[in-house]
Amino acid sequence: MNPFDKFPGLRLNGNFHSRDSILSGEFDGHLSNFDREILKFAQEIFGKNSRQLVETSGSTGTPKQLTFSKKSLVQSAEATNEYFNLDETAQALLALPMRYIAGKMMVVRAIVGQYNLVSASPSGLPLVKSGQFDFVPLTPFQVSQSLENTPEALKKVRSVLIGGGQVSEAMRIQLNSAGIRAYASFGMTETLSHFAISKLGDDAIDVLYHPLKNVEIKVDKRGCLKVRWAGIARRWLYTNDLVEIRGKSFIWLGRTDNLINSGGIKVIPERVEKRLAHLITSPFFVGSLAHPKLGEEVCLFVEAPDHEEDISLTEIQNVLSDSPFWQPRKILYLKQFSYTETGKIIRKDSIALYQKG
Repeated sequence: MNPFDKFPGLRLNGNFHSRDSILSGEFDGHLSNFDREILKFAQEIFGKNSRQLVETSGSTGTPKQLTFSKKSLVQSAEATNEYFNLDETAQALLALPMRYIAGKMMVVRAIVGQYNLVSASPSGLPLVKSGQFDFVPLTPFQVSQSLENTPEALKKVRSVLIGGGQVSEAMRIQLNSAGIRAYASFGMTETLSHFAISKLGDDAIDVLYHPLKNVEIKVDKRGCLKVRWAGIARRWLYTNDLVEIRGKSFIWLGRTDNLINSGGIKVIPERVEKRLAHLITSPFFVGSLAHPKLGEEVCLFVEAPDHEEDISLTEIQNVLSDSPFWQPRKILYLKQFSYTETGKIIRKDSIALYQKG
């Protein structure tokens, strides 16, 4: 039995599409291509198959296809709707690609919560449609663009959920200064999007993620997070995310994929970046290049086509004076980094671009 049989349909842009009309596939000819994508996915959801196929983004590895029971999709949607108090009176915005789990789960949440889903074809400026939204999930890039171009629209949202990448210290400060009610999410395709959420408060030096109901977390021998969620991830899922457990919650430190071994000292680039965020306005990241004596030398990579970013290596090293092994030995400029579809910097590819010259 398909657990979605008990839900009547989907409200999209104020128009109700019944389960039967969605299954028939007879969609209005005036629909946008994005709306058609949404309804075609809804058609899969209401279909007879008891399992659903989803594809990982490949941002942390090779893209792969996974299948989930539709019951687990309902469970995940209910957890999010409950956390953000989304009922049939709510209005949510979907401005994420339908190819990946973040976009798919927004459709599922709207079906399960029976609230109105407003669509906006994915772009850097998603909040161009008028209206008061109760829930809007965005990528860090979309939030950054919205803060710069449509801050008033962002302020009207009851809950902004940021996912698909880490929230920088500079962005957290901007959000709080503007009085925007924002949350950071932590998750992956294997957990049907987020399994932990953090409210971005004024005094949050480190973002503390709180797992949703029934989610278990532990740390493995590498210091990496492992997670189990009854009904969704029945077995322990092992990640490459270095974390610090605090009670029933955790702080994200970085990824083992990005660790730098410089002279036998392990450096977590993301921790260094957090310390430098207030100094650099251009996109940047901490990486490494091969070094004959150290093995790897810590370097600061900055996206600045004409070196217009005025950065002092001495100033940076002074900020990190208490952690000398974290100090970048060089500042390296690139005209443009390599990015994922959701605006996340691809570090290895960007370093390769620099090496090619």
